[in-house]
Amino acid sequence: MYRILRTSTVVVVLLFNVVALRAQTAADPSGHWEGLVQAPGMDVVFQIDLAKNGSGITGTVSVPEQRLTGLPLQKVTVDGRSIKFQARTDQSFDGTMSDDGGSISGSYDIDGSAVPFTMTRKGEARIAAPLTGAAIGKALEGRWNGTIDVNGGVKLVLTMTNHPDGTSTGVIVNLSEGGLEIPVRITQDGARVTLDTPVVGGSYAATLNENGTELNGTFSQSERSVPLVFKRAAGDDRQ
Repeated sequence: MYRILRTSTVVVVLLFNVVALRAQTAADPSGHWEGLVQAPGMDVVFQIDLAKNGSGITGTVSVPEQRLTGLPLQKVTVDGRSIKFQARTDQSFDGTMSDDGGSISGSYDIDGSAVPFTMTRKGEARIAAPLTGAAIGKALEGRWNGTIDVNGGVKLVLTMTNHPDGTSTGVIVNLSEGGLEIPVRITQDGARVTLDTPVVGGSYAATLNENGTELNGTFSQSERSVPLVFKRAAGDDRQ
């Protein structure tokens, strides 16, 4: 009798663990979330959009006060009701979803400090389609390195790619700001090249030199413009 009870207890424990495991993996953070970071002396309103894709979950962050709209999240990790996401490697959100799936609360880690944040689900995800443009010349394809001479120098890496469907895509990675990924729409008219960056409300207008090794132009955002030169990355010869 003791053995039967003991075996039954083990079975119950195993069943409980299975049920608990299922409950942990059931959380789905897909949707549009509106949140608030409670930083010292100020509150920052932000929006997170999350959606499932073939490899997991993708997402974007928007901060209206900073004119950021749909900035791609670099990484989204879900473990049960725990969720972690980040748009830059040196800043991350680490939270827990409520039992009813309607809210997420946790901490926003920045510069070694943690401040509280809360988010509330507000419907379906609002992730815009990828920025695409017409195919670009071979001389533009590949990686380009640039530096904006502000705040000690902002290092950028521009990558432009053609696709089999006749479209092109581009992305600027800000190495000085935790690897922020800024999608761009490429427009080419001969040697003249324009990169539109609606995510940050800016644009870059440049001219490709005769050797196809430099893009010399100006980046504009709001009412400010700064010179910016992109040079083809060493070893990346697409001419």
